[in-house]
Amino acid sequence: MLLTASAAVLATRPAIAETLHMEADVQKSEIRATVAEPLGLIRDHPEATGTFHLVAGEIDGDPENPVATGHVKLVIDATSYNSGDDRRDRAVIHSALETARYQTITFESKTFDDPEIEVPGVSGGATVVGNLTMHGTTRVMRVPGVRISMTTDGEFSAGGEFTFKYTDFGIKAPRLLYFLPVSSEVTLAFRIVAQRPGSEAAQQQSKRESDHRDHRSLRLAAR
Repeated sequence: MLLTASAAVLATRPAIAETLHMEADVQKSEIRATVAEPLGLIRDHPEATGTFHLVAGEIDGDPENPVATGHVKLVIDATSYNSGDDRRDRAVIHSALETARYQTITFESKTFDDPEIEVPGVSGGATVVGNLTMHGTTRVMRVPGVRISMTTDGEFSAGGEFTFKYTDFGIKAPRLLYFLPVSSEVTLAFRIVAQRPGSEAAQQQSKRESDHRDHRSLRLAAR
């Protein structure tokens, strides 16, 4: 989702051809899933939104030839769904996604279509086509209108959203009060953040990840 727009923007820069490798900043990246709920209008909450945690993301490609060389892969922790409602979360995690069997959701790009350059080196967009794998099923998804930006310190971000039927992946719609199913469609909204290698933002990301590992090690040692 992230690479084609990034590569399209970077390709406009007068630089020597190189293959870039960027790793997503999992702490800054955001993924939200929204579904319509029955009786939602009565409750003044017609939709339920939950978040997922990005486990890893890799973006590779030659900025001078993004369509032919671009590639991105994202890995999402399916067990991390959090809507703020324990009952809903348990239904989604255990009954719908069946995370005891399928712990991750992945997206891997195949092609990048309709690249757009708004401000060279700063902003643009593209349609991304790739394989979405969840609940043990893989389907080709087309994600139009992915918007991108690059800051002066090297932080790159890409955002967008798309809607699809999760029941096409063999997932059963969770039920409210055991008899009212929620909508069979889900809208995934995302903002994926990555850092250009060698940039100030990349150095800051490396420090955050190091601090996170140190903090985790201390917690484990204290148990």
